[in-house]
Amino acid sequence: MVEVKLKIEVPPALEPKFEQALERVTKAFIEELEFSVARDILSKSKLTEKQAREFGEEVKIGIAKRHGLL
Repeated sequence: MVEVKLKIEVPPALEPKFEQALERVTKAFIEELEFSVARDILSKSKLTEKQAREFGEEVKIGIAKRHGLL
């Protein structure tokens, strides 16, 4: 596993905003990584089109729930 360390000096007045921004960026990165893994798995899949559409609907509902849209 690759480990990345990044040291950034943030002025005390900007710490709260920096933490919020870092949280959003980290969350977006993890989400994109999850989708990337899913795309890779699905590209090798032998699912039928119907099965893939059903799976897609399940994923869509899960994402909507995660974001409080359902």
